[in-house]
Amino acid sequence: MSTLPRIRQVVLLVPDLEDALAQCRETFGFITGTRDPESMAELGFEHEVCSFADTFIELCAPLSPDSGPGRLVERKGPVGYMLVVQVDDQQAAIDRAAALGIEPLFAQDFEGNQISQWHPKSLGTLAEIDQVEPADSWHFAPRIFAASCTDVARDIVGADLATPDPAAMAQTWSQVLDLPLDGPTTLPMGDTVLRFVPAQDVTGLVAVDVEATDPDRIGDSVRIGGVDFRFVAATVTA
Repeated sequence: MSTLPRIRQVVLLVPDLEDALAQCRETFGFITGTRDPESMAELGFEHEVCSFADTFIELCAPLSPDSGPGRLVERKGPVGYMLVVQVDDQQAAIDRAAALGIEPLFAQDFEGNQISQWHPKSLGTLAEIDQVEPADSWHFAPRIFAASCTDVARDIVGADLATPDPAAMAQTWSQVLDLPLDGPTTLPMGDTVLRFVPAQDVTGLVAVDVEATDPDRIGDSVRIGGVDFRFVAATVTA
């Protein structure tokens, strides 16, 4: 388990769940996933979570075209929807955000873990900042780990957020998470990294780096759910 904070999950919003799952399975070799149909239906979604070693891709599709997410996907097509970061002290992050005039949409207990969601205007994308105990667990454990597949890629190791002012958004994240930047727009988080890039046609989550299991895949890129998944080499740590 790397030092926290770090990226644990990315969420994609897609028009058709089964089509997106088929592409995700073909790309990464996933055979089965994890679902919570009752809870997600209450939020207006159907979904499935696909597992690497201990990081995750969640695919969500709106149940109704008249919902907020339904109108979003109708207007923009598949998009990167949310970035989920794990911290060791959620309340400290909330307090640091408050000093910047930012507060979460909500903060609550979920299955014994502390979750919080944040508006895209605050953090550049819909974001979740979660505190999970024990730190090497995750939501829906242990079944989420039983579905793990690392045949093609081992884990998520980075992500790009597109924003009108990358340097300012990088500073916000740096202060909320109490982590130093590496340059004006790069935020290392344990063995993951969050980069802030200029917005073009879309804002929010636009790219995800996955550690390639097969070295021959390094440099490949596949677009799934409006997000570019890039195969990269393993990060060498001291």
